[in-house]
Amino acid sequence: MKCTPAWVTIFPPWLSEGWTIHFIDRESRYWFEARAGLKDESLFEKSVKAAWDWAKPSSSIRWFTGGERRYSKVLWKLASAYLPRSTTTQAYPFRKVWRAGLEVAMKIKGSQGKPRVMWVNREHPYTAISPKSDVHANHLEALHSSLRRRASGYRRRQNHYAKTVEGLQRALNVQRLIHNWCRAHYSHGYQRTPAMVMGFIQRPVKIGEVLAVRAFKCLTS
Repeated sequence: MKCTPAWVTIFPPWLSEGWTIHFIDRESRYWFEARAGLKDESLFEKSVKAAWDWAKPSSSIRWFTGGERRYSKVLWKLASAYLPRSTTTQAYPFRKVWRAGLEVAMKIKGSQGKPRVMWVNREHPYTAISPKSDVHANHLEALHSSLRRRASGYRRRQNHYAKTVEGLQRALNVQRLIHNWCRAHYSHGYQRTPAMVMGFIQRPVKIGEVLAVRAFKCLTS
């Protein structure tokens, strides 16, 4: 996706259409959203909305991201709530807060190797706050490292990188399908896939079964 050295020297990185946004469940490692495109408001809005629609049925949600504030700005429009005026006090005068049970924090790269953690916007008074040491995106960064090794669309020094947004999105969908349904994860003892941990299926899906099934799209939705 426009990532050759010659192209980078002419155009800034944010004009590349190969930016990708990922969301992953930390406990099960289920990779439930992957979207590629230009790094603009539309990409953040569509991705965050899809992730929120997937997560909002849960009563307790911990939403941890990297240093990009646009995640929380879009989520604030979807998941904020107004407290009744009778519940506000001088100690807690805020009415517009996150939905009860939703905790949103962001890890920021700090100076001298000391990262900073910031809770974005105001929490609901009934929402518990996690320790700062627990606010990280290490599981997603491990997925990024694995994705660079497995997906040819991310191998920049070869001629295999995706030429179009549709091609990169197709590669992401295939990798997400294999990650969730076919390949057992080491954190689950190399015996269970993320889809098995979520309770969607009782055994890993074989690649041959994926190629033979007609409902391929439902496994990546």
